[in-house]
Amino acid sequence: MNVEILEDTFELIRPNGEQFAKSFYKNLFRKYPEVKPLFSDIVIEEQEKKLLLSLVLVVENLRNINYLKVMLESLGERHLKYNVVSEHYPFVGEILLETFAQ
Repeated sequence: MNVEILEDTFELIRPNGEQFAKSFYKNLFRKYPEVKPLFSDIVIEEQEKKLLLSLVLVVENLRNINYLKVMLESLGERHLKYNVVSEHYPFVGEILLETFAQ
């Protein structure tokens, strides 16, 4: 994993982070409408902020693998409570890359 490329790439979208998060969910729901019910009890604007904050935390801790591992495990545990299943994760990865490309 090339940490510098990830950091540099993220810096390109950071100034437009709010728009990136909006586009991410728009793209996700368009391509995978079956996940929309997972978000039925949330305020999407708050979720967009959480996505952006999570991405910032991940990128800022790419060089701190121990902390990153703990943080991601905790995030994964919380997602279990929201009925997220392993089949959903590839959707998220695909849409993140698609949204970065936009």
